[in-house]
Amino acid sequence: MDRVAAQTLRVLGIVAISIVIIVAALIFAIASMCGLWSSTSSGDQSAKLMIGLGCPVILVGGIFLIAKLAKGIARTRREGRAVLADDVPIAEASAGVRDAASEAEPLLHLRVALVARILLSAAMLTYRQVQPGSYGVRQYLVPAMLGFLIYQAPNGFVLWRIREKLDRFAVLLAVAYAAAGVLWTMWNFTMYSRYMHGLQMLPMWLLPAAAEMAVVITGWRAKMAMPRQADDDSTLAAAGGIALLYMFIAHGLTAVFYRMRPF
Repeated sequence: MDRVAAQTLRVLGIVAISIVIIVAALIFAIASMCGLWSSTSSGDQSAKLMIGLGCPVILVGGIFLIAKLAKGIARTRREGRAVLADDVPIAEASAGVRDAASEAEPLLHLRVALVARILLSAAMLTYRQVQPGSYGVRQYLVPAMLGFLIYQAPNGFVLWRIREKLDRFAVLLAVAYAAAGVLWTMWNFTMYSRYMHGLQMLPMWLLPAAAEMAVVITGWRAKMAMPRQADDDSTLAAAGGIALLYMFIAHGLTAVFYRMRPF
């Protein structure tokens, strides 16, 4: 397909997906403001479940599709500039200079940090379930497991993308999502620390923050191991926006599961 036509289709796709995301976000926001998932709501359970699941899925899926289309636009622009500047084939122009040997160690460290972050989250979930007198907590086992899967989905996505080599967007997303996790943990600690009696719950706040910081550090090292490109800053900004938005969506979706307990 001609490059200009492909770029046009990508732009139209971004516009269409953005409209769908805005509509889904408005529906989700209006439903939340109207108390659709409150205990006193008389709304149909199937409608609650469809809105509670469907809107966040549309939001997350749309964000990743927009990121993919934007990445394709940036890649095509780089290829066009390289061809015009050097008069070389597109395949040769688009192939960046990558040093696999220098990327191997940062790649391994990032994988280990991401796996450790996921395992820590699973261990904390298990710990809360097996504590004496945690019957009330065990009633929320299924929502807790769903929340675990939702919150760790971006880390799983990054692990899948870097299973063979470093991927620029995946690495930046790992850094941005971990940084958002640190901010989220700090905010929650600030809000709920007043209800803490003693220091026994302090590790439950510090361990996730430390694991997120490990991902930030190893992810940044992995970023520095890759050759710099002109759109690195804009890609990092896009990854940061996606990470923050996903964090809020994950929190809202998990709250829906805890309130409804439809499973």
